This record gives sequence, C-alpha cells and structure tokens, in this order.
Amino acid sequence: PCPALAVLALCGGCGLLSSQSDRPAGSPPPTPAAAVERQAPQRDAERADQLRRLLAAAEDALAENRLLTPSHDCAHLYYVQALELAPTNAEALRGFERIVEAYLALARRAAAREAWASARGMLDRAAQIDGAHAGIAALRRQVEILASARRVALTLDRQALRERRREMAQRLAALGEQARQANARVAIRAGSDAAGRWIYEQLNRAPGERRIRGNIEIGIPPRVTILFLSTGEEAG
Repeated sequence: PCPALAVLALCGGCGLLSSQSDRPAGSPPPTPAAAVERQAPQRDAERADQLRRLLAAAEDALAENRLLTPSHDCAHLYYVQALELAPTNAEALRGFERIVEAYLALARRAAAREAWASARGMLDRAAQIDGAHAGIAALRRQVEILASARRVALTLDRQALRERRREMAQRLAALGEQARQANARVAIRAGSDAAGRWIYEQLNRAPGERRIRGNIEIGIPPRVTILFLSTGEEAG
C-alpha cells in the first residue's frame, strides 16, 4: 500500500482512540440534551404531587388537632416539609397561622371549662409557632383575669330545672342582684339552649337597670357562675 495513505489511516485511528479515552474509566456516557429536557417536566410533576400530598396530610392533622404533636405526624411538620419543596407556597405559609388559630380556639375552650393550666399550655404552644401573634397576648391576659377573679357558683337541681319550679326561679332572681354589678360576668351552663335562656330570664328579674352580661353553654350539671373581675379589667 501507499505509505502516505497508511500514515493517514493510522493517524485517523489515533484520533478516534484519543477522543474515546478522554472520558474517565467507568463514567457513564453523557446524557443527551433531549433526555434532560424530558426529565425536567417529570421531576416537576413529582414535586407537585409530593406537595399536594403534604398539604393534604397537614389539613387532616389540623382537623384532628395534631398541631405540634406527635412530632412525626403533625400539621407543623407537614407545612415545614411543604415549604422545603415550595418556599413561596401560600397555603403552606398560611398553615402556620392556622395552627396558631387552632391553639387559640383550644385555649378558649379550656378557659370556658375553667381549666386554666390547659389554657395556658395551649397559649404556650401557640407562641412556639409565632410568639409575635397579637391574639396570643390578648387571650393570655383574659385567661389570667378570669383565673384570678372572685366567683360565686350555684349548681342547680336538674329535676327542678326541668319543671321550672318556683323556688328555683326565686333563687335565681336573688342571684341576679349580684349579676347586675358592674364588674360581674355570668356563665350559665344548662342541658339545652331553652333551659339556659330560662335561667337567664330568672336572673334578669332582679331589680336594676344594668344589663346582665354573660354567656350560655350546653352541658351538665346545670350551673350559674358569677365572676367578679377586678375594677377596670375586662375579660372580653
């Protein structure tokens, strides 16, 4: 063969071998650009699906008051994980405020039962989420006012209440005089709304013009509690 052609053929083979040997041994072949473009939408779809599942899990946890506990299955955890996927997601960002609002609602329920330690505990947990939330300080003040208030309580006989007995009506009317005081707040508990309204009507028969302030809750045993707040304080 011609020596020149042999040299050209040899050099061409050398170039091919050189280009192949530039890649480190054992490394995968480069991914074609078209394959990368196909993978990006797939990753986005997987991320969106994971975000939806995290937000749904957070919603379930909120509904069941799994707010901060258990730590492995609570609304707070799921919102944190959602924000790791989507830092600007509005639903996840709003989720922390919803947790605070749920703790405030639990604190109000505890205060209505005069479970002061439980009410304070709910407020402390709300502060772990957002210590600057204005509702926490306001409700904490109300709880402390109510917890320290002087109180007079009258437990009512259930049968006498059902029969709307006259002697019970008289006792309630006499109690109404205290309920009309400027710093008094009344909590009425009864087995039905109708019974609660009847109790309030008897209290309101007491002499005086000042409106009796209070609320009615459904529960047993039936009871009237009058709270006497310190002068100038307002429990809301």
